[in-house]
Amino acid sequence: MFVLVIGPAASGKTSISNQLSKNGFLINLDPATSSNAPIDIRKWVKVEDIQKKYNLGINGALLKSMEIISGINEWIYEDRNKIKIVDTPGQLEIFLYHEYGKKIVEKMLKHDIVTSLFIIDAQEILSLENYLAILAQNAMINLKLMIPSITAINKIDVVDVERIKKFIDRKNIEKEFERGDALISLSKGLIDYVEYTSIYQRPIFVSAKTGEGIYDLYSVIHEVHCSCGDLS
Repeated sequence: MFVLVIGPAASGKTSISNQLSKNGFLINLDPATSSNAPIDIRKWVKVEDIQKKYNLGINGALLKSMEIISGINEWIYEDRNKIKIVDTPGQLEIFLYHEYGKKIVEKMLKHDIVTSLFIIDAQEILSLENYLAILAQNAMINLKLMIPSITAINKIDVVDVERIKKFIDRKNIEKEFERGDALISLSKGLIDYVEYTSIYQRPIFVSAKTGEGIYDLYSVIHEVHCSCGDLS
C-alpha cells in the first residue's frame, strides 16, 4: 500500500511520515526539501534546478517539478509487502487545483493500492470555523483523487484535545450554530459537504513528537482497505 501524506504547510507531514516509516518504507516526493528517505525525489528533480532552467519563481518551479514527477517512474517502489509512506509538499494547490496530484495517484495505483492521509495541525483548529474550513479542503481533495482517506490531527501534545473533540460530534457542532458562534448557513453546508465527499471515519489524534496515537494510526491505515474495519 502507498500512503500519500497530504496537508497544509507546517502541519507535521514529514514528522508523521518519519514516524510511520519506522515500520514501512519512506519516499520523499517534495522536490524542495532534502531528505534521508531511501527514495528521495531530489535525486531526479530539484526545485532550485527547475527555477534556473525555466526561469520560474519558487511556486511556479514547484508546480513544474510536480508535473515532471507525475511523468517519471524512478521514484516508484514496487514491494507490495511494505507500506510505502509518501511525503509530499505543503502546497495544497497541487492536489486542489492541478492534475499533477491526480496523475501521481494514478501512477501509484498501477503498482499498489493507495490511501491518502490528511494531516491537520491541532493548533490551527481551535475554532469551529477553522476546523470546518480545513476539513472542506480535505473533502475537495478526496473528491478529486477518489481514493480512501484518513484524517489525522497532529500536535495534540500542545493543545486541549477535549476542546477539539467537541468539534467532531455533530450534535455539539449544531449547538454551536444555535449560539451563533459560527457562520451558520456556510458551516451547515460544509458539514454536509464533508460527510458526503469523505469516508466517514474518526479523525485520529496523534503527536509526531511524543508518538502518541501512532499505533492507532497504523491500525486505521490497515483497516481502511478492509471491509471488516470499524472506522466509526
